[in-house]
Amino acid sequence: MQNLNNLDLNLLKALHALIEERNVSRAAERLNLTQPAVSTMLAKLRHRFNDPLFIRTAHGMIPTARAEALAQPVKAILDSIGILMQPVAFNPINLEYTFKLAGTENGIRTLGVPFALKLAHLAPKVKVVFLAVQGQDLNKNLADGVWDLAMTGQQQLDDRVHFDFLMGEEYGCAVRQDHPVLAQKWDLDAFCALEFVLVAYHGGHFTGATDEALARLGRSRTVKMSIGHFSLLPDLLKNSDLATVAPIHFLKTQNELILLKPPLVIEGYTKVMAWHAKTNYDPVQIWFRQVMKEVAKDIQPT
Repeated sequence: MQNLNNLDLNLLKALHALIEERNVSRAAERLNLTQPAVSTMLAKLRHRFNDPLFIRTAHGMIPTARAEALAQPVKAILDSIGILMQPVAFNPINLEYTFKLAGTENGIRTLGVPFALKLAHLAPKVKVVFLAVQGQDLNKNLADGVWDLAMTGQQQLDDRVHFDFLMGEEYGCAVRQDHPVLAQKWDLDAFCALEFVLVAYHGGHFTGATDEALARLGRSRTVKMSIGHFSLLPDLLKNSDLATVAPIHFLKTQNELILLKPPLVIEGYTKVMAWHAKTNYDPVQIWFRQVMKEVAKDIQPT
């Protein structure tokens, strides 16, 4: 037998059809090919296997001993390839997986927590790991499988990283109940007279989107405190006259704070989910991403 490294898969399909049908015309019909095309393939098979494979008789084509010996291996090969080509089927109820989700503290709180709670209902055997996205190489971590999915603002992404829109985020202003500013006229002057606490994305900064918006108006504000965690914000506000400007979806969860609309236009941002190209067609990962999309839609209906 000749080297089969370059054997055309279509030749194996033709051999399988010929073995079962024992007739060139019926094999051609089964393969949706013309009779001459199948006859040509049979000639190639005979050359490849150095055997006539089929003997014509008055009662049709009779397989040779070589063809009969090939029948089961060829069927097994084609069956295995068929299984490989089938999409992966899974039941979320039985899915066992540790899903690694990266995001900012606010992103985890706004989207990650409801995502994990929904997974606990839909796929109870799935574990979720929350990881910080700040200061990390997003493209590398997705490529290396350190993260399955990253929630981030639109930024420079590698061309091998895919992303999809999750939600738009706006900014709101918040103060404690009974804050003196609530008894005043709420305008830009009152806003600028406040002292603020800023949640800095990378920590340690005293300016952000609000200050950029104020600068365009020729105004400024006083930021007295810079913190790296949203979890500190409610206690700081409730126990002081400090104010904050923060993502509105976070502020809406703080029932003990008073939410005010900023008296100026502060540019919001878009939150996306990003994943590596290698998981783009993975059925399990596609399902996880769909769950995240449903969570985002529940939070911010379109």
